[in-house]
Amino acid sequence: MQIFLGLLMGVVYAAAPGPVNIETIRRGVKGGFMDSLAVQIGSSVGRIVYALLALLGAGLLLQGESLQLAIGVFGTTVLFYLGVNAIRDWRGLVNQAGEVGAQTAPSRHAFWTGATLSLANPLAIVFWLSIGSRVAQEPGLESTTFLLGFFAGCAVVSLFVSVFASFWQTRLTTKVALSVSWVCGLVLIGFGLRLGYAVGLTFNFW
Repeated sequence: MQIFLGLLMGVVYAAAPGPVNIETIRRGVKGGFMDSLAVQIGSSVGRIVYALLALLGAGLLLQGESLQLAIGVFGTTVLFYLGVNAIRDWRGLVNQAGEVGAQTAPSRHAFWTGATLSLANPLAIVFWLSIGSRVAQEPGLESTTFLLGFFAGCAVVSLFVSVFASFWQTRLTTKVALSVSWVCGLVLIGFGLRLGYAVGLTFNFW
């Protein structure tokens, strides 16, 4: 039962619209399947780190205001940076049109971008403080099967999103490149604004 619950939670968690999936789509359109998958694999780093912290009883550490503020500010900065770069990069997408179907080695930047976005997501802290603390109270075997199901669900969604993103590489035109760059860039900046506003409210900055 725990493994199916974990699988369901993993699918919902990984499929939720967010910066990781937006960046995956942008990378997939530009660099193909391997680049988009690298973002998703990188994002698993953050999931594993927060899962281990929650299960090892480090919830008090995650509740620290200073840490949450630092993560919030860092996350906001990263989202703005990626959003602006996405808008500016539309010409780079157009340049890929002549290399449709070519699969190159995944970019290291794609992997670390996925890891950074995952670690800099304060919502991940909230998720693991609520779910992780509950799982930590389960017997060792049940908590292990939950995590196996959770990461299996994340893996299925990661593969699906990566395939979906790379699908658009074969239909790359100037109009598509411009649209993808602006939509992804504005959405990332929007996430940054929302996160910055939430941080400000949490710490009474306004």
